[in-house]
Amino acid sequence: MPRSLASFASSLALGLAVTACASSPALRAASHGDFASLKSDVVSRERAGTLGTRDAARLARAVAEWEIANAPKGEQLARVREVRSCARELAGTLDDRARTHDAVGAEAALALVEANEWSTGRARDSLGDKDDAWRAVGARGLVRVDDDAAARAHAFVDPAPAVRRAAMHAALVAKDPHDLDILAEAARLDPELIVRTDATRAIGAIGGAAAFSKLRDLWANADDGQREDIADAYAVPATRDAGGLDELRVLIAEGSGPSAIEAAGAILRGPAPAELAASAAALLARTIEKGSRRGRLHAIVVAPFTATGPIIDALRVAATDGDLTVRVAVLARLASHSTDHDAAITSLETLAAPQGAPGHAGADALLASRARLALAAAGDLRIQAWIEADLASPEASARLSAATALSTLGRAGRAAPLLADADPSVRTRAACTILEGAR
Repeated sequence: MPRSLASFASSLALGLAVTACASSPALRAASHGDFASLKSDVVSRERAGTLGTRDAARLARAVAEWEIANAPKGEQLARVREVRSCARELAGTLDDRARTHDAVGAEAALALVEANEWSTGRARDSLGDKDDAWRAVGARGLVRVDDDAAARAHAFVDPAPAVRRAAMHAALVAKDPHDLDILAEAARLDPELIVRTDATRAIGAIGGAAAFSKLRDLWANADDGQREDIADAYAVPATRDAGGLDELRVLIAEGSGPSAIEAAGAILRGPAPAELAASAAALLARTIEKGSRRGRLHAIVVAPFTATGPIIDALRVAATDGDLTVRVAVLARLASHSTDHDAAITSLETLAAPQGAPGHAGADALLASRARLALAAAGDLRIQAWIEADLASPEASARLSAATALSTLGRAGRAAPLLADADPSVRTRAACTILEGAR
């Protein structure tokens, strides 16, 4: 089934379910923004065990739709941005909002384009708009290799950064080698850092000998962040064979800094000569053992899940590190390693335990929340009660982390109390998490 048809079928099914349950007090409360009544109903149904994931998804959709339609003017843009990851489920509501020609409507349209719920042809209709936000929608639709080349080139130098960014995203999809010259200029000279980053990534996506030449020229004046993107781009197969592998070898030999760490991760993600792979593994192991906190966390993230030898040895040593931030990150990785899984889970549980619980390891609330999320990713249902307790945390980030953890555990519906949260941002983002979890 084509994605657009599947998405329509999913939205139709959910819509019919909502209609069928229109008499539900909770659904009526959600649809009218009566969050006090919604909270009372949700809590009572959860205690009775009668609120399933599908019911929670219906409520989540109603809450998100209400927020999009009724948010105060100064908050409307934020609400639409908060539902971008579940735009498929809210396509009808976002499409209605996109009919209003303002910045919020443009944001809704852009979310629909990104979710493949608006065609790129429909997006391109806004190319000549005088409003920067709507012109960005038009630029995002410029994904055709030949037919859109001239329009993309024009959008790359548009006065509005939003339009330039959208054009870079379109270029990343199009992968047209003819864009390389102007992308390289943007990556070097654009006044906006994020646009320079997007241009660099678009060059990397195009790949090949010409892209390699542009990337190498950019290196001299690039900052650390851009150099990380360049190192990652060197590993794209077509670029790797055109000289990228030699540049990665040089970075590994230099042996320090974010770009070297990124290069080591890139080497280990793909085929590489044995001696180069060994050097990359040694660099990551060395960084995990005695790098800066930022470097250690970076190395932990890019280390392959199939890590063996010096990397796994370094991770095992760091599993008892005094820096609890590093320890949680390491244990999250080791939990996916069959040999270390059980020990990592046990250690994470001591970090995830609430204050005052037996065996609590002294992690603060934020680290405990991260540990619970790692345990959820590992499928540890034993900590569900701890996660649900975070739904009442005074910290919005902890409440939202709990929603994500419950969704990861396959229990997204248990986050339903957040649909009546006092913070509209929490309500909206939790609604999106529940909708995604119900897919």
